[in-house]
Amino acid sequence: MTVAIVENQRVNESTKWYNTLVSYRKKINELKDSLYYFSPGKTDHEAKVGIDHFHNQFHIQLVNIHDLKHEIKIHKQIVSMPEGQFSPAAHSEIKEKVDYLTGFLDELENEYNEFLALHKW
Repeated sequence: MTVAIVENQRVNESTKWYNTLVSYRKKINELKDSLYYFSPGKTDHEAKVGIDHFHNQFHIQLVNIHDLKHEIKIHKQIVSMPEGQFSPAAHSEIKEKVDYLTGFLDELENEYNEFLALHKW
């Protein structure tokens, strides 16, 4: 495979990761909106603790998504450089970060849906 093809594949893969994070950002914002709709009138302690937990988690994860998207943007610029200046290990590391974050976000969404099912009246 030529260097140009490999570079193009890496740019395409980075773009895919970026777009994946954009969709997760949208999903987390929808969950946050759902929490704001769900929250009014909830008075029991367990519900309040859960509301606070998910509010904090949604905020933190939006920041994490933002930071990783920024890292991917910079990485895409580096990927476009001549092969001698590119580290394949860095590319793999970003993939691992994206995989970890998206897995965590899926778990958070499941946890939130269980919380809603338990506390909806």
